[in-house]
Amino acid sequence: MMAFGQKNTHIYHADIGENGPLDFSNCWQALSPAEKARAERFRFDLHRNRYVRAHGRMRHILSAYLDIAPADISIQTGHRGKPFIEAGDIYFNMSHSADTAVFAVTQSGEIGIDIEMFDRKVEIDDLSRHYYTEAEQMALSGLQETARRELFFWLWTAKEARMKVTGEGLALDPRHIDVTIEAGQLVAYRKPDEPKASLVPVKLMEIAGACSVAGLFEPNLAIKSLDDID
Repeated sequence: MMAFGQKNTHIYHADIGENGPLDFSNCWQALSPAEKARAERFRFDLHRNRYVRAHGRMRHILSAYLDIAPADISIQTGHRGKPFIEAGDIYFNMSHSADTAVFAVTQSGEIGIDIEMFDRKVEIDDLSRHYYTEAEQMALSGLQETARRELFFWLWTAKEARMKVTGEGLALDPRHIDVTIEAGQLVAYRKPDEPKASLVPVKLMEIAGACSVAGLFEPNLAIKSLDDID
């Protein structure tokens, strides 16, 4: 079984694209009947295949910590929609953007993770006005285009991770998530105060995107390889 040691939170990432290394059949076999049924409801093969690879790989990762076969892990959904494991002292979360998925696993408490690729086509100015605080908008306004786009997505992932850590989603207004920025870098959550969450920006090698972790504890991250569990 995988152990945590001094690093209380393990982060994995995977290519879930058609040309990636994950075997579709292997991931499909890891899914629960409910997940397979959901996969079948996707209209487009692209989205279905990403879903299968991401959720199948998540189950393989959890299996390494729980010593339970991937398909036998009982994943339930809380009243706010956040998934949790019925048996075992393991908390987890996952996210994907295009062909990249990220996974967080810990024993220390509730965790949230989010990733966004820098090249995602969005209306930065419009979204910033609707979802960012005045201070965050000011931080963006003084930057050149590339730096502004990257900081926008770092902020976006920080807000998403904070919404996911409690399972609140958009019930927690993104404008009420106030992120401290120093020298163009995310530092911490200023608000909300309850429950207090820690923020850790995660820079993943070879990934042109932003990734943030939020925890209801102090995450001490270790970036792990999928080879560690295979």
